[in-house]
Amino acid sequence: MRKGIRLPAFLLAVVLFAITLAAAYISDQNQINDPDTVESVVETVVNQVNTEHLKCLALNIYYEAANEPLLGQIAVARVVMNRVTHGFGSNPCRVIYQTANIETEDEVKKSCQFSWVCENKSAPGSNNPAYQQAWDIAHRVLSENAWSDIIPHNVLFFHNKTVKPGWPYNPVLIIGNHIFYSRERKHK
Repeated sequence: MRKGIRLPAFLLAVVLFAITLAAAYISDQNQINDPDTVESVVETVVNQVNTEHLKCLALNIYYEAANEPLLGQIAVARVVMNRVTHGFGSNPCRVIYQTANIETEDEVKKSCQFSWVCENKSAPGSNNPAYQQAWDIAHRVLSENAWSDIIPHNVLFFHNKTVKPGWPYNPVLIIGNHIFYSRERKHK
């Protein structure tokens, strides 16, 4: 009987699957001789994505930007990730569902970072093409840190052009119907 290292069947299957996908990707990209490409594809395939974070980010992309161009949807996702980096919350769900209570003389009003959260919207059907696209964008952002160069890392806020929040922040760019802002105060 041969003695040797025995890998659990599941681990072996995951490694073989990752290598197969990496080989297919590299073949498609005509980069078969680039070892860095092999390594990055294997890391991407093996990288696990928290499904709850994925769902939160996909919902936010869908409700904030489903009718926006692809670049606008990506920018919304990147703002959430910028907020995670800047300590708004430890993960996308905490950033997206972050709320505060604002007290006035007459009432206590809930304030949400994203309006759809205060509106208590639920997930659209999984067959909805716009939601499927939002899910794909969210997955790439979380698994590959895709499109990290779309907006600057200091862009933390956005709103629809029809809204006039009177924020003291610097507008950085406009994509579709959204204006994106950095945290820095406007210069007078």
